[in-house]
Amino acid sequence: MKYFVALLALVATADGLRSKQSLGYTTIRLKATMQSVFAPTPPASRSPKTGTNDRSRHLSLLGLRRNTHASAHASDSRNRLASMREQAQRLHALQYYGEVFVGTPPQRFQVIFDTGSGHLMLPSAACDSKACKTHRVFAKENSSTAISIGWADDPLVPAKSEYDRDTTVINFAMGDAVGKYARDHVCLGNTCGMADFVEMTEESDNPFADAEWDGVLGLAQSLSDDSEFNIMTVLARNAGKGGPGHLNKPVFAFYLGQDVMDEAEITFGDYHEQRMLTPLHWVNVSQEGYWQFQFSDITVDGKATGICKKYGERMCQGVLDTGSSLLMGPQGDLDLLLKLISFNDATHMECTQSHKFPKLGFLVGGKLLEMNPDDYIDRAHNPENKAGMDNCWAHLMPVGDTGRGAIFVLGMPFLRAFYTVYDVHAKRIGIAKARHRVAGRATSAGHQLRGVLAKNATRSTSGAAEVKLVSLRPAGDDLAGKDQKRLSNDHMADHV
Repeated sequence: MKYFVALLALVATADGLRSKQSLGYTTIRLKATMQSVFAPTPPASRSPKTGTNDRSRHLSLLGLRRNTHASAHASDSRNRLASMREQAQRLHALQYYGEVFVGTPPQRFQVIFDTGSGHLMLPSAACDSKACKTHRVFAKENSSTAISIGWADDPLVPAKSEYDRDTTVINFAMGDAVGKYARDHVCLGNTCGMADFVEMTEESDNPFADAEWDGVLGLAQSLSDDSEFNIMTVLARNAGKGGPGHLNKPVFAFYLGQDVMDEAEITFGDYHEQRMLTPLHWVNVSQEGYWQFQFSDITVDGKATGICKKYGERMCQGVLDTGSSLLMGPQGDLDLLLKLISFNDATHMECTQSHKFPKLGFLVGGKLLEMNPDDYIDRAHNPENKAGMDNCWAHLMPVGDTGRGAIFVLGMPFLRAFYTVYDVHAKRIGIAKARHRVAGRATSAGHQLRGVLAKNATRSTSGAAEVKLVSLRPAGDDLAGKDQKRLSNDHMADHV
């Protein structure tokens, strides 16, 4: 049976940057895609000392780069993590992409916003691959501020020649790309900075040729070759200092609508209390690299499961990932959870229409963060089923041992339920219950926030870039196999 989940993505129009940049506030309309699995995994770089191909440092959430000192065991675990992320994207393709501007004058690109990777990767005008021909490419010769960088280890040093530049290989879930390093002005809304990035000189047809996006913009805290490659780190350096083009705070925040017709957005430089039902609960990053934090237990209808006890003082480790559309975790732990929520050994079951599933909770820093059943379960009626019977799917994916301990990847189901804030300087994560529409109507706070955004769009504000997310469920079969027309929240975006 072919089925779809509500898809959200980041896409911008030129109008989003045209008149509001000078006001210090940018609202960008965004779209969604389900066509391609991207999941960047370990890239290989040519070492300046040996001239051989090594893997060095980190690039993506579940496809970490292996440095030359990493053990074979560590390498195997990273490959398993990369495979884990790829499987999730194959099952529920759910990607966020939007506009980034690079160069002087600015060149516009559609990029995936990915909290699980740390680089900006764009196709190069020097790329002759078929896939590059179908996308916008970075034309270095058209930018007066562009600099070719020789080596990742020297991110501020221009290359002596085009023949003396490091070559990096980026493995994607269904293909690969080859790239070189460059440096130029990079802008998110009206906030800009000089930053390094990868210009891809070769791309495989899959996943690039048919992709609606041009590249990837990583938002992980420290998975880059150097801080100069981390776009959010570069833009947050002058946060809080005031002045045009500076962020209010060194943060970005995600709000995802509960339904495909609801609003969704990402904010750079600030966050909106009107998007929260509860105050932010802050938790420190437990291990640098990913947006990773510690939690002490998983609950089912408020009852402790004790799943994290066996991991000792490290307890369970959660990772927030906009590139994953499922909740994923160790095989044994998720097998137990599936049984506790009545799914037994599978993620799909027939269920009665009156069947009630339990809440699923995570105990984080003494605070219980609970998801409602609708946050992690899809339900649909199939005419072939008996009367009163539905098909139910749990958005959980048990996986094998990752070699990194108890890693739980909290993707779209968690990110729809909670408003999340990522503090780049303090290395902490804020989590609050998201304020969603009630019974098909917007809450008064939702109307209030839209009024605030509209007011800010017409008067001078500073320090925040508002990226509106347009959700899309393409036409096709729904969970029950019935024809489903296109659904989107783009009518809401028109009002902001």
